Amino acid sequence: MDFLSKKLYRNSLKFLVKLVISNFIFMPQLYAAPAKDVTILYSQQNQNKSSASKKYYKNKYEKSKKPSKNKKNYASKRKSKSNSFARNDFKTVYVTAQPVLFSSYSGTSIINPKKFSSNTVKVKAMTDPRESLNNHGTAFNTPFGQIDWPEVATKLFIRNGKVYSFYKGYRLELTIDPQLQDASEKYLSQSKILNGSTAIIEPKTGRVLALSQNGGNRNALNSVSSRAPAASLMKIITASAAIEKKNLNPYDLISFRGGCGYLRNGNWLADPIRDNQKITFAKAFGSSCNTAFARIALYDVGLSSLKSFAEKFMFNKPIPSDIKLQTSMFLLPDLDSATPLEVAEAGAGFGATRLNPIHAALLSAAINNQGIMMAPYIVEAAYNSDGKEIYRAKSIQIGRIVSPQTASKIETLMLATISSGTSRRTFHKAGTRAEADEIGGKTGTLLDPENRDVLYTWFSGIAPLNSPNSIAIGTVVASPQNWVVRASSVAQTTLADYLRLEKSDSRVASRSN
Repeated sequence: MDFLSKKLYRNSLKFLVKLVISNFIFMPQLYAAPAKDVTILYSQQNQNKSSASKKYYKNKYEKSKKPSKNKKNYASKRKSKSNSFARNDFKTVYVTAQPVLFSSYSGTSIINPKKFSSNTVKVKAMTDPRESLNNHGTAFNTPFGQIDWPEVATKLFIRNGKVYSFYKGYRLELTIDPQLQDASEKYLSQSKILNGSTAIIEPKTGRVLALSQNGGNRNALNSVSSRAPAASLMKIITASAAIEKKNLNPYDLISFRGGCGYLRNGNWLADPIRDNQKITFAKAFGSSCNTAFARIALYDVGLSSLKSFAEKFMFNKPIPSDIKLQTSMFLLPDLDSATPLEVAEAGAGFGATRLNPIHAALLSAAINNQGIMMAPYIVEAAYNSDGKEIYRAKSIQIGRIVSPQTASKIETLMLATISSGTSRRTFHKAGTRAEADEIGGKTGTLLDPENRDVLYTWFSGIAPLNSPNSIAIGTVVASPQNWVVRASSVAQTTLADYLRLEKSDSRVASRSN
């Protein structure tokens, strides 16, 4: 090809590219006609970016015939304008768009344009229940009230294979399993993390089999405090609500776009034209797909049901126990003024939440116990100064959280976390590799909202699933962002020890001081 032919070819190619761009922008028939009387929320950022993009390409096409002297200057202006849009992302406007089903809001009229101004600001969340609510004095009728775990933890001792402590003049026989306690303490201390705690519960009775923390007794408060954000453990609540309300099955497909990581550019809103990705419900849970769960929260659950199911799982409510526990919180915006983004964030685990390790274990324990949550207790018996038994604990049922059918489906979702999800590599290691198909769980990861240098990770799970000796575990780890140890790693090593003990049928063995 000679020089003239090459030049002609390049010019023709440029003309075709410009023609395609022009037609794509200015041909309205390429876009579906908007439905009438359907109003949804889009961010101000996205709308402005869209108009800026059209204007940019239009100007570029019109000026392409003339040499531009201000090309660099124009690009810098466009960049600064884009940055200003990002800074104003909290604003929202109402536009007519494709039909979107908001019936899941349970009567809340989120799409009534008369109720909102064009610049809606996020509403103030409800009061933090961690200070206004506690579980002091509830449920277990003990002669010593409820125990203060940080104090009891400093006085633990072993006798005849059982764990004891002293509290308010009483000798307490605890439900703690010595070997499980040792295993959980060992792996927390070996991890060299900032803070961490593990709680292990017997699902059918509520007995606390281990309650440990790194750094010895000085950090015992971490075991009963709701400091860490619940993060993606909230997907257990969202999934339960979706199954109960819409009868979602583990292998139902969910359409979405924009990947699983972040909620951005309106990807939490359904758009049949742009939604080019599909994922099963089980895989979305196992891989902790935020975008898919944002869709589930918006179109299958709704804010009202998220609130009611969170309360069923004992968020914002005192948990009956013989241990003083800080109430776990799940702060939600007002039902009548919440934006779709706020609902999506809450359902995906980005909402304002706090959780304690015992409660994290209870989430999985209730699922394993066919949807029934038992009150956690740690005192088996109490003896007075004469050595006479004056108290013997009895299991207390908090209530049915979900149906047995829903609990079974949630267990299937939790299996996906181990088989192909966020904990696949962690649990396919020595100690749990052979039993990986009998372990279910859910992970959670989120930066501390008050200290962005601290990363919280969670693991809530069950092992083994189909066994009369199943246990539920809740582990939380606080570490620097770049630290390699996660809660799932600590839980894996602890469960590996337990599975070995269960096989040998020697769970309760004596240990020396």
